[in-house]
Amino acid sequence: MNLSRAESGSEAAAKPLLRHSGSRAVVADDPDLLKLMIDDAEQSSALWRPTPYWQGYSERIRRELARSGLANFRANQRLLKGFGLGGLPEPELPPSGWKRFIWHAFEQLPGVRQILAEHRRILKAEYEHHKEIRRLHGQLAMDEIARAFPYVDPPPGLANGGADDAFLWRNRLLVPSFVMYLSRTADFYAHMPPAEVNCLIEVGPGLGLSSLAHMALNPGLRLIVNVDIVPVLYVSTQFLRSIPGVRVVDYRATRDKDIIRAELAAGQVTIYQLAPWQLPRLQGTFDFFFNAFSFQEMEREVCASYAEQVKRLVRKGVMLHSKVAGHQPGAGGQLSPVTFDFLQSLFDEAFPIIAHPANLWPRLFGGPPDSARLLTRHAA
Repeated sequence: MNLSRAESGSEAAAKPLLRHSGSRAVVADDPDLLKLMIDDAEQSSALWRPTPYWQGYSERIRRELARSGLANFRANQRLLKGFGLGGLPEPELPPSGWKRFIWHAFEQLPGVRQILAEHRRILKAEYEHHKEIRRLHGQLAMDEIARAFPYVDPPPGLANGGADDAFLWRNRLLVPSFVMYLSRTADFYAHMPPAEVNCLIEVGPGLGLSSLAHMALNPGLRLIVNVDIVPVLYVSTQFLRSIPGVRVVDYRATRDKDIIRAELAAGQVTIYQLAPWQLPRLQGTFDFFFNAFSFQEMEREVCASYAEQVKRLVRKGVMLHSKVAGHQPGAGGQLSPVTFDFLQSLFDEAFPIIAHPANLWPRLFGGPPDSARLLTRHAA
């Protein structure tokens, strides 16, 4: 990895983010950062904006952030739906204000109110049962992963933000969704020695649990660059900044740089949080690139644009998860589905060695074994 001096002022500009509560930390809001990112997103090229499939998601997340912020956001399904797990399922309200007004008025009708209250009572009981199953499954899956990777070391803070499904494993507070990401990451490291992965890029990391999964399995990892759409990037930034031992360089620190050169901090993993339109400004040499199930939601030209940047920056290989036939028909307004063969064709000239690293994830979480491909420049 090519290194540079520290990003000037990035840490000095960071605001206090945490109030500690027992073994967890509360993730605080940074409305100025969110507004900056939203304003810039609206000025960016259409190629780097959320695709039609994600525009509705983005509006919903923005409304929920304005309503409730990040307080206990890990139990807010209206905010997390689409990129994270947690929270009692709630009705997904329409984007139109007048339609939401009609729904809220309808909820208050006497007969309807009783019916909805009973529905919610049953749903809550089912959700509590579901959470307990997920916790037990997470414990068993962690045992299985630890048998294959005895040195696995989950970082602290995984339940930060009020996760409602946390469980203890070997005196570590974990969440089931982290274990799922860990199983996918373990399948990668079963093929690629951790010593080969010092720095990586990921597009669409969701909440950032995949970054933390890499940290748990790769003690030599030094640098991660995450790229995601606004406002998901904002949520993951605030969450990752709550994790001890992680140095997060947020959007405000790199916004005005014509060239973004990633740099490291001694004794910490450094995570750069970049908006999509910043990727062409990133310079350096990275070991691997990762994407899981978000390319299939984009148009083909958007995927191709990302692929060109990846091939410019990455020297060893690409790890992809995607449905073989692409997303369901019509998702994202796509004229043609983004199939796995199409995605592979964007990368296989630069990374011609193809492997199918699927073992723990499909076995423990039911992932299709043909939905993971590792493309490398040379045989592992």
